[in-house]
Amino acid sequence: MKSKYRIVAIMTAAVLVASILPATAPAHTADAAVGSQFNAGMIISDSMFYDGGAMSIETAQNFLNSKVRSCQAGYTCLKDYRQDTPSRAAVAGRCAAYQGLANESAAQIIARVGAACGISQRALIVLLEKEEGLVTSTAPSAGRYKIATGFGCPDTAACDSTYYGFFNQLWAASLQFKIYLTSPGSFNIRAGRVNQVRWSPNAACGASAVFVQNSATAGLYNYTPYQPNAAALGNMYGTGDACSSYGNRNFWALFTDWFGATTASSMLRTAADPTVYMVVGTNKYPVTSFAVYNAFAPLGPASIVSQTYLDTLTTGRTLGRIVRGPDGAIYFIDAAIKLQFTSCAQVVDYGGSCAADGYVNMTDAQVAAFHTGPYVTPVLGTQGGPRYWLSAGVKHEVLDNASQSAAGIVAGFNVLTEAALADLPFGPPVVRDSVYVGQRGTGEYFYLGSSKKFPLAPSDVSTVGAAARAAGSLRAESLALIASGASNFTGAVTAPASTTPQVLSAGGRYASVLLPSVPTAAVLPASQAFVDSYADLGTLPEGSFVKSPIDASVFVTTPTALRPVGGWDALVAIANTANPTILSLPGALVSGMAKGPLVLGPGNMYRTTGNPQIFLLDGLGGKIPVGNFDYTTSAGFTMWSYATAGSLDSYALNPSRLTFGIQCGSTKSVSVGGALRPVDSLMQSLFPFTYVQLDPLTCAHTTTAAPAINFIRTADGAIYQIAGGQRHHVGASTFAALNAGKGWMQVPFSFAASIPLGANV
Repeated sequence: MKSKYRIVAIMTAAVLVASILPATAPAHTADAAVGSQFNAGMIISDSMFYDGGAMSIETAQNFLNSKVRSCQAGYTCLKDYRQDTPSRAAVAGRCAAYQGLANESAAQIIARVGAACGISQRALIVLLEKEEGLVTSTAPSAGRYKIATGFGCPDTAACDSTYYGFFNQLWAASLQFKIYLTSPGSFNIRAGRVNQVRWSPNAACGASAVFVQNSATAGLYNYTPYQPNAAALGNMYGTGDACSSYGNRNFWALFTDWFGATTASSMLRTAADPTVYMVVGTNKYPVTSFAVYNAFAPLGPASIVSQTYLDTLTTGRTLGRIVRGPDGAIYFIDAAIKLQFTSCAQVVDYGGSCAADGYVNMTDAQVAAFHTGPYVTPVLGTQGGPRYWLSAGVKHEVLDNASQSAAGIVAGFNVLTEAALADLPFGPPVVRDSVYVGQRGTGEYFYLGSSKKFPLAPSDVSTVGAAARAAGSLRAESLALIASGASNFTGAVTAPASTTPQVLSAGGRYASVLLPSVPTAAVLPASQAFVDSYADLGTLPEGSFVKSPIDASVFVTTPTALRPVGGWDALVAIANTANPTILSLPGALVSGMAKGPLVLGPGNMYRTTGNPQIFLLDGLGGKIPVGNFDYTTSAGFTMWSYATAGSLDSYALNPSRLTFGIQCGSTKSVSVGGALRPVDSLMQSLFPFTYVQLDPLTCAHTTTAAPAINFIRTADGAIYQIAGGQRHHVGASTFAALNAGKGWMQVPFSFAASIPLGANV
């Protein structure tokens, strides 16, 4: 059939023929349609046009009432129009059956025909106004009701009386629009392609190419096959020029002024149900997450339609992020961006497939609404920080560039939102050994080694400087897929070319001599690069003071165990300084090392309450019986105190008895006046003492004075010269002659008595 064409003309008659009038200006000019917003390719969206539940009878009646307050005498306005309606059989796939009724109102007919054929009652009301001005007319003639929708009225001939009558006109027009929808190949203007659409019936006015985006717009052009030109759009409520046409302009303007925007979002829902669907043609796809809804924001916010209209659409798969355009290109959607896949294997990696059930089809217009991004890459970064390698529909979090490279994954990645991959399951992360890794969103850290993770106690994170050296962070879900080690990270590691444990601290690493006291399982292998990331601080020697960051206890190191120090005085005594250096080691290391008995201060003397024997503590593990305080006092050891039997018994007994002969390292000395006076090999024969070897820690508590000389003096004033293994009494005058001003060493009687007495000099 041919479509009706109406030319707008300016007329001065009191009653203008509505069929030739431009669209009526709205009551509120602020809401008036603006010609520049007219889109020839999308006059009205399908969801707005084919919504047979858009208005109820009551709603339609109220709307008609609002447009005409009162009719002129002798006329029946549309709001008051009634007729007996005939029944109509169903037309398969197009209109449901219509049961005729007596004395139906115009609102009833509009509502029931719209519902039966799935045409919006709003669109039908606009059609009635566009064609014959029936909605707003206060003096409509009977002839205008006969051709209410202009159906059967070609541009070049009289109207076909077969379709006369208000009901007949509405039914025929509604059915025709459904025929346009269901049999598009039978008509000139088709959706989804470029069509040549004329400006007016005058062929000399020409045409222009219009990409018709949807079925409803195609239907309007097939019903009225002309588009408004610039002149018509420039004078929205008046006339244009000789080549102007107004039918589709007026339809769009009236709908806009009366009901708002003619284009609904591709996202639809009902007023009663919050479920949102993306609509493509006659299919609807449920949107089950707010993240996906946001990703498809370019398609517009969800529009409200009737449940009746939604029910006419076929429900498809849940909307995901993988879509396909009409040209066969498949895209990943996020953040208003479309990223094109380059292969079906990539589609599978991102959780879809190239099979029909692996994506959602979209129209060209929908695809074009998204910004074009780069091609899809195997790795996807997120704004929140994590990046993922996608494989077979599983996301594997990537720790850092080095891990990505070591796994043989091509470098580089796109960056989208964290929600982009929310629906994909986690797989084992892409990581490398010998690194610290944090857990995202927490202060927890782990050491990764031997394909396992070893947690760091919170107090040990700063102790080993893990945060500053961490290669990156992983989510808890990724960390959960890494096997757990048998214990916490202890801070003791070995490099590939060494068996010596390296003890780590924030400031560097120590080559430990504590191997016998560190459980083998506590020492983890590490790469040379990891070890070298800590400055080499040398060897951690025996006698070093260490502690855990969560415990005030101080331990001194020995080859076999850590031994707790019995107090600050003992600590100062061991360190031989008022400001001892205490190294903080990881608590997991300190707690896992063997512990020895309480250590007492070397160079101090102790006894138990049950045993009068006094011992000089030698180093950290030995004790020397003291048989005479002259020996200790002469060497500078003057204090003694009580200790528990358990503490004292833990020290090994030195079989040697203390004498006036002391050896520290390779130096032998005699103890005199609280100090050690070295004797060389020649002088040693003068002093017939057994030289007792002392531990370096004990020696550190002694004072070294000038080398020994061969003159001694006792408390009674007697002076002796030591010669030939004997002491010889020297008179005052003789001493002055022999001594040559060298003086003497003041010694106790027991020192002198230890040397055999010889002849006087």
